[in-house]
Amino acid sequence: MVSRKIQELSDHDLNYLEKLLGEQFAQELERDKTWKQKNGYHRPGEKKSTILRLMNAIRAQQEIKKRTSEKW
Repeated sequence: MVSRKIQELSDHDLNYLEKLLGEQFAQELERDKTWKQKNGYHRPGEKKSTILRLMNAIRAQQEIKKRTSEKW
């Protein structure tokens, strides 16, 4: 059921989600940089890897939509 809802998203929706996740990823990188400068070690947490997995899922869905929409 959930995958059907993801399939129903338009290209515009997927692009918007990817943009939002990209911005969030950039913020996480900046927070990590600031944390490391301030504390001298890497910040704990897995937010970046979660965001990357979500971005990869969105890109995969975009690729599937592109392949299935091609007309022969």
